[in-house]
Amino acid sequence: MQFYLLAPLAVILVGIAKAGFGGGVGIAAVPILIFAMNGDEKAAIAVMLPILCSCDLFALYHYRSTFDKKNLFYLLPGVVIGISLGSLILWKTNGQEGGVDLKFWIGVLTLSYVVYEMGKFWILKELKDYRPQGWHGWIFGTGIGLTSSLAHAAGPVATMYLLPQNLGRRLFVGTTVVLFTIVNGLKLIPYFSLHLINLDRFSTSLILLPFVPAGTFLGVWMNKKMNEKVFLGIIYTLLFVLGVKLTTGFDPIEYLILR
Repeated sequence: MQFYLLAPLAVILVGIAKAGFGGGVGIAAVPILIFAMNGDEKAAIAVMLPILCSCDLFALYHYRSTFDKKNLFYLLPGVVIGISLGSLILWKTNGQEGGVDLKFWIGVLTLSYVVYEMGKFWILKELKDYRPQGWHGWIFGTGIGLTSSLAHAAGPVATMYLLPQNLGRRLFVGTTVVLFTIVNGLKLIPYFSLHLINLDRFSTSLILLPFVPAGTFLGVWMNKKMNEKVFLGIIYTLLFVLGVKLTTGFDPIEYLILR
């Protein structure tokens, strides 16, 4: 029952984000999916990747000729480095002694996203009219590849690099779409080689995939009918609770209920 309640919600949030409502709320999908899958963080990120790849292919059809080649040229070498580092970390979580606590780091990224969103106005203001050097792309690309590999949470890193360049809305979106199509496609290599994606998890991805268009239609409706600030307040509160739970094991909601 926990899975059937939470897993569709996670994927619906991806669809809502694809509809342009709520900014990067799709980042909540992985933390929610972890709890839907009884705390199995590797299963959560593995189930989510084919869903994200499907969304990428659909978006790529609309933006296949609208992207900034120079920025991709700067970012992609770092992306490869970041995915390689992320793959090493994922390999170290495969039951080895002294392995990395992936759930903890997903929680850290979740809390970091909340902090980023709270201070986004100031951060982007400080980066106004930012003109990246070639080596900056390697640094940001590494961050994109690493955070995307571990938690599918690279949106803020890409935004901090691309948005201050004032590319224009369509070129910015198109560059982001092409970038993440490549990033998620590259991630399939380590996910398959590390056996994170198997037949059962891929079947689960297919079962959940129809909830993406459902979320997209809901996001279109919410654009017209709902106050985005209220929705984001709920999502950020949820992300904070999930992030605390993943990093410390402490459940703020359970604590308040049982007091």
